[in-house]
Amino acid sequence: MSLGGSSVSRARPESRAEVPKESPGSSAGGVMGPLPADHPTVIARREPLPAVEAPPGIVPRLPIPGEMLGHFRVDEFIGGGGMGRVFRAWDVRLERPVALKILPPEQASEPEIRARFLNEARSAAKLVHPGFALVYEAGEENGLSYIAFEFIEGINLRTLVEREGPLPVEQALEIVLQVAQALAHAARKGVVHRDIKPSNILLTPDGQAKLIDLGLARIQIPTDGGADLTASGVTLGTFDYISPEQARNPRAADQRSDIYSLGCTLFYLLTGQPPYPGGNVLQKLLQHQGEPPPDVRKIRPDVPAEVARLLFRMMAKRPEDRFQTAEDLAAEVRWLLDRLAVLSGQSFRPGRKHWVSIPPGLRVHLPWLVPVLVLVVAGWILFLLWGASPTETPEPEIPIPKLVAPSQ
Repeated sequence: MSLGGSSVSRARPESRAEVPKESPGSSAGGVMGPLPADHPTVIARREPLPAVEAPPGIVPRLPIPGEMLGHFRVDEFIGGGGMGRVFRAWDVRLERPVALKILPPEQASEPEIRARFLNEARSAAKLVHPGFALVYEAGEENGLSYIAFEFIEGINLRTLVEREGPLPVEQALEIVLQVAQALAHAARKGVVHRDIKPSNILLTPDGQAKLIDLGLARIQIPTDGGADLTASGVTLGTFDYISPEQARNPRAADQRSDIYSLGCTLFYLLTGQPPYPGGNVLQKLLQHQGEPPPDVRKIRPDVPAEVARLLFRMMAKRPEDRFQTAEDLAAEVRWLLDRLAVLSGQSFRPGRKHWVSIPPGLRVHLPWLVPVLVLVVAGWILFLLWGASPTETPEPEIPIPKLVAPSQ
């Protein structure tokens, strides 16, 4: 189907998902230059992807609002980063909104970029979890490659912090908990995100954090030729949030690298700035490699010491010194949330709208009241198990005759 169609009204600005453009210097797109062909991170492809060809007489171009791309009506441009442009669109066949990610024609001529775009679709299709946007379909139309994602109403964390400032500690931790649970699901499917950062996490109105943009994701499957998709002069990650090992060799990144980047993201949520905010690209890389994680309490003194220790472990320079799995991280964050809830007089339950206040009088006596209640309950259980009821009549004893062996 050729591009064309009647104009349509634009969606209201407040209803769109916010996926801002990357600011200069925030992304690694092309900064380090192409890698040599024999570099270990260059993709080892089994066969090249064929070029996407437009029908005769049609010059590939990005659609404008109101035009059709296949069975999708393009409504408005949302944003885009190093690879792909994202539009809010309407699926006229299934009558539902979608986030339509399209590979621009100038990028589609590069086989590696096309391979990376397809890899994003395949990676995302493996992930069916509340922490990820669903993939509806991937295809080609009029010489353009596209991926249709679930459209998420929400705001990305970078924009949220820019608008409202650093987040409350409990809210920041709950977001990290949800992202860790999503990363644990991805790890079980053999997927490493490799680009965790505030702008790649959307927060929905009901408080659900969702990871987006799997353009750098790596599917970890054993191959005979190392045919995984890693960066080779396209994008290595975002320097404010990249792990030391991923900066050295993208193929070395595993879920512990995502944990490091999530730690940098937590630092941003609590302070409004990345851990190493100054310097150029090279200086940032050196800081991630060699400088110890900064103490978040020097910027924000109200952060509990337990949270500072959590950050130190998440951002440890050596992967073996971090949480080894996202599941381990999620368990630690959940324990920390429960502890902070008790100390602050709240009861934590998953979800931002489920913080229940504890009365002040009970809060004052809570430290000693909990063990007392435990002892009382334990004593009552013992009484029920072994104690005699005062209304019960004891059963009479039945004499047992003694057996005497006859005398010889």
